[in-house]
Amino acid sequence: MKAATVIAIALAHGAGKGVDYHDFVAIAALLIINSTISFIEENNAGNAAAALMAPLAPKAKVLRDGRWREEDAAMLAPGDIISIRLGDIIPADARLLEGDPLKIDQTALTVESLPVTKNPGDGVYSGSTCKARSN
Repeated sequence: MKAATVIAIALAHGAGKGVDYHDFVAIAALLIINSTISFIEENNAGNAAAALMAPLAPKAKVLRDGRWREEDAAMLAPGDIISIRLGDIIPADARLLEGDPLKIDQTALTVESLPVTKNPGDGVYSGSTCKARSN
């Protein structure tokens, strides 16, 4: 289309006739319209993807200022105390402080097929899943 625009402007003075810019203007207008529509569609697609991904962002229940609150996992800092419940995806590398031993599925990290028992004092890793309490 861009080449056609250049050719149209180059041939606008053809055969000794008066200036004929109709083809050039028509092709240039189509290019502008096409670019505008492409920009709008791409922007809408980006917004839709962001809206779909927002609920998938990992959250963590963290103890801050003496209160439990839900924060984005990206906002966790070293030393934060997080709560891990059955079925939770562990939002960050952590050490278990207290509670019953847990069965942690680390398949994504270690390719082990069975959950591993983790006791208080053991480390758990981001992306692992808490599967069950171990009794």
